[in-house]
Amino acid sequence: MKVIMLQEDVKVVEARLRQFEENTGCELLLVVAESSDDYPAAPFRFGLVASFLFNLVFSHYIEFQHAELWPISFLVTFLIFTWMGKFPALKKFALSEWEVARESKEKAVELFHTQGTSEVSHQVTAMIMVSVFERQIHVLVDKTLKEQISQPELDDLIVIMQKHFRAGNMALGFTESIQSLEEKILKDFGGKVGDKHPGELKDTILFL
Repeated sequence: MKVIMLQEDVKVVEARLRQFEENTGCELLLVVAESSDDYPAAPFRFGLVASFLFNLVFSHYIEFQHAELWPISFLVTFLIFTWMGKFPALKKFALSEWEVARESKEKAVELFHTQGTSEVSHQVTAMIMVSVFERQIHVLVDKTLKEQISQPELDDLIVIMQKHFRAGNMALGFTESIQSLEEKILKDFGGKVGDKHPGELKDTILFL
């Protein structure tokens, strides 16, 4: 997974992460997930639709002389297209926008609680998760931060990251969004959220 970011860029982002935690007194979890779900049904959906369309078009040019050739042809092409549907580039054709949005959101919430808030006993916590396959970004914060930072403000961080990610600069997207989140926290809370030094979460990007 780290091939999507140069090692030098990873070090830059992780250094900015440590600076953020020192300046704000908050724990920040950074996650880069290759995919939020395996989508096991997607290859079958792709195989079903692709084989039906292939045989429909094929039958216009070559007439099946025997009735049993149609189901045999459909079965063979279904198996082939189902195997092809396991490749990410083709799997995407069998997924809907609401499905990938739902799965990535559920993955983000799961990680926020299992890798973030459940591992922190007394610190304020935030998380930025990027799901590469789905091209989804989620920013989650705990109750303390949510009382001061609105959802539109969190969405602004996503816009910042999307702009730089499209340009192929994931590191800059992370660092600028972290900078923006830090400014919001310091402004809304009038300084650090707490006096205790954060350090219960690893100050590294979590690659999944």
